[in-house]
Amino acid sequence: MRTNYLLGLLLSGALICSAQTAGPADPTLDASGLPAYLKLLAKPAPEPWRKITEEKRFDHFAFLSFSAYAGLSALFGGAIGQGLDSPHEWGQGWGPYGVRVASSYGSNFVANTTTYGTSAVFREDNRYFRSGRDRFGARLAHVIVSPYAAHNNAGHYRFSASSFLGGAAGSTIPLMWSPASWQGWNNVAINYSLWYGTLAGINFVREFYPNIVGYYRNRQWSKANTPSRK
Repeated sequence: MRTNYLLGLLLSGALICSAQTAGPADPTLDASGLPAYLKLLAKPAPEPWRKITEEKRFDHFAFLSFSAYAGLSALFGGAIGQGLDSPHEWGQGWGPYGVRVASSYGSNFVANTTTYGTSAVFREDNRYFRSGRDRFGARLAHVIVSPYAAHNNAGHYRFSASSFLGGAAGSTIPLMWSPASWQGWNNVAINYSLWYGTLAGINFVREFYPNIVGYYRNRQWSKANTPSRK
């Protein structure tokens, strides 16, 4: 039961709390005229890829850390911990839920700050860009490796040291304010798995966002152009 609860919340978080604004340069990402629930879906970065500027790098960090995205991510993270009663020392109720939300936000902030700082050092662009492939399997493979990959300044797609270090920091440093049941390498592994699963889920939605929008618009077009039966 707890496993199903966790998976459901991770999927909900990927669909709802990770919306990212994309520029109008890519018409496939145009959300105008869409219902609210589709506008909330996570979007990939606008294409084609261009070398990230330091201003854009900071904007990306600020979006992840200080926008409504950050607050909703923390709420979902707190809900996961509340549903699993983890750590059990914090108990149940609105007060403990608030503590879990604060802890979740702290973990995300540590991960984002570490990724931001090290991405500048390693000259990495951790924004998500679609694979550009047609086959589902190839696109899924791109999503699976995406938490560990980024573009360098030359546009080459490679292992992302900054993303890896961000996930590691966000999984270990929060142990400093966590109770005894959250200490140990087993909990670091759990935290890291949650970080990876959430980010991969968000990127899955980003990869298939144009397909989702296209399917909706095709249905609307079909309804508008199908003669009504009297």
